[in-house]
Amino acid sequence: MTKVRKHIMLEDTSKNGLSWEWLADYMKENGIRTLGDGLQHLFVEYRQLQRQVADQENLAKAIAKEVKPQLDPIRIRTGYVDKNVRVLTNLLNSYLIISGMEDAIPVTDVMAESITATQKQVADQIHAYQVARKDKLTRSTRGDGDE
Repeated sequence: MTKVRKHIMLEDTSKNGLSWEWLADYMKENGIRTLGDGLQHLFVEYRQLQRQVADQENLAKAIAKEVKPQLDPIRIRTGYVDKNVRVLTNLLNSYLIISGMEDAIPVTDVMAESITATQKQVADQIHAYQVARKDKLTRSTRGDGDE
């Protein structure tokens, strides 16, 4: 490694706190003797931080790439459910107003047979979807044979 002599000028009192005094404190904390070695140490540390930032950005992109395909169908289905619930709520509201039952107290103990059947059907569909999705994930995930 060859050393090159350079003349470096810094203001003694910098607005951002990075001055010769700061460099001297940094050198004392890290056991560095010369200004050149101190600057070299800072350069190495800067490169390491740059690599860490790049690695973290790549990791974030990889996680997003992995998770996004799993979240998109859920987000879309949630949108469909929200839309359908709003439509049904509006239809029920219209029916209650037309029937003159808007002041009636809701009955929560008794359910119509059609509502019970519909709830069971929806629960079965959700369960079937979850089983199919789990099966698909199991088949598409590479395992080591121990699972």
